[in-house]
Amino acid sequence: MIIGVAAGLFATVGLRRTTMETIAATAGRGRRTIYMYFSNKAEIYDAVVDREIRLITGSLRELVSSAQVFEAVLQRYAEVRIIQLNALLIRNPLLIRDFSLGHNRVERLRDRLNRDEMQILTPFFSRHIAYEDNSGQPLPEEYAAIFLNLARGSDRLLTKKDGLSEAIRFSSLSVSLFLRGISGLGKITA
Repeated sequence: MIIGVAAGLFATVGLRRTTMETIAATAGRGRRTIYMYFSNKAEIYDAVVDREIRLITGSLRELVSSAQVFEAVLQRYAEVRIIQLNALLIRNPLLIRDFSLGHNRVERLRDRLNRDEMQILTPFFSRHIAYEDNSGQPLPEEYAAIFLNLARGSDRLLTKKDGLSEAIRFSSLSVSLFLRGISGLGKITA
């Protein structure tokens, strides 16, 4: 409940203007109760972001474990990722603004999302890309990093008014170009 209240305050009032006292008052609890669970506002903020990251990565994990064809999964992954980030924008416009603009505190959290996505994508590429040692071919984690960087390139478009459709279009185009490039290697397996 504290995390939900804090998320609402961060979304409407902003991180700077939200205090432990306002979180406690809005939650209908005393400050001591809040401090029983969190040492400071930064911990609450991290918990809010962790929850948002789990919302984003949960559907992505399900997608890569589905029985869909490799190419379809990658196209859908990029689309779902953008849709999830847009949902975050709607729930918390101040958080996504900071997230997409790369503020120092949030940049660490972007790195966390990137690490989580790498943990999702690397095994996926390991299953679907035939790799031979000493072939000079990228490793599965390198494919994952390249793909993820292409997908992340559309994130900032979400900060534009009505940027969702443009972000989806560019993300889809990026995935198509990526797939065209790796299909030329002839290393994609079922």
